[in-house]
Amino acid sequence: MSRFQYSLTITFFLTSLTLNLISPIKTFAQCSAGSNNCNNQPNNSTCNSRNPYKLTADTSRVRRIIISWDVCQKNDFYQVSWGDGKEDIAQVDDANARSWTYAGARDMVKYNFKIRGCNGSSTPSSTQQPDCTPWQELSVTTPDW
Repeated sequence: MSRFQYSLTITFFLTSLTLNLISPIKTFAQCSAGSNNCNNQPNNSTCNSRNPYKLTADTSRVRRIIISWDVCQKNDFYQVSWGDGKEDIAQVDDANARSWTYAGARDMVKYNFKIRGCNGSSTPSSTQQPDCTPWQELSVTTPDW
């Protein structure tokens, strides 16, 4: 390929990518949460909220779904809920946590995940309910591993 052809090809590619004529290939699970890029990104521009945002799903590991999120302000702990014909909730007791892994996922199944941050007591023996943010949701359809 001549230098001119190479330059022309690169210019065409970069122009197409810049003008969104070419969309990037998804490397994560097929997601649906009101967007088409596997991210659930509510407007959090002021960054004064404890709400988890930028929810993403990674299905690159067989039978595992890694759910990740960002927060602007820390929470004492996080709760993750998922649906697969039953309602389950896992508690992540690490204030610095930004991900959680669902193990045992099945091929070609749609999972609905919900994440929220909580402050206050996280023990079952406590009579006081924790102060939790609203649930942030993300749907993930697993690949055919």
